[in-house]
Amino acid sequence: MIKSILVKIILLLVGISCLVLAAGIYRFNFTNDDIYVDEQPVSVATKEKSNVMRMLFSFQTDNYWQVELPELKLAVPLMELKEYNGHHFAVGEYQFGQERGVVSVDYPRITVLNFTYVQDEMIFAVPFSVSNQGSGVHWYIGLYNMNTKYGDIQQIDSLFVGDRIVINEMNTDEAFDVTSSIRLAYFSHGPAQSMADDPSVNTTKVIKVTPTGFVK
Repeated sequence: MIKSILVKIILLLVGISCLVLAAGIYRFNFTNDDIYVDEQPVSVATKEKSNVMRMLFSFQTDNYWQVELPELKLAVPLMELKEYNGHHFAVGEYQFGQERGVVSVDYPRITVLNFTYVQDEMIFAVPFSVSNQGSGVHWYIGLYNMNTKYGDIQQIDSLFVGDRIVINEMNTDEAFDVTSSIRLAYFSHGPAQSMADDPSVNTTKVIKVTPTGFVK
């Protein structure tokens, strides 16, 4: 009788030990899986490539082209390419406090400037617009320096051109060696014209530029 009870107690202890061991193995595996799931999105995010840099400059990089907004001192990364009314833009969205807006770079008008040659560097100008919840689409010319080896782009300067203008042409004012000015042709609104109407005044502006910024 006593022997039978002892056998049952031993079997019970063995069963409990097996359950504890199984629980420990499950806990270990579950913890590892949980860590894997938490870390995976972070890993993917850090390896995300810039589609804008790949499509425009053939760089496989996670460095974004960023446009610095003159008034807000805010750098806005360009995240995608869009087409609007037959025009092509590199676009980025931003939020600053309660203000939300969109930056659109008119990338087909990128104009390379001929300054003193520096290895692995290219200085270029390009028009971009800033629009927000308020009225107006403010157009600027941005000046940028790109490292042609690594794909890093730094903004040198920007210059305000006008509100709700329509740019027709932008090129260097000199045909060869050294660039000292940019010629910009665009439509602007006349004094008696409503800003809601399409601009109709043909305007030409010559913008002086140096490797360190626009001459204002």
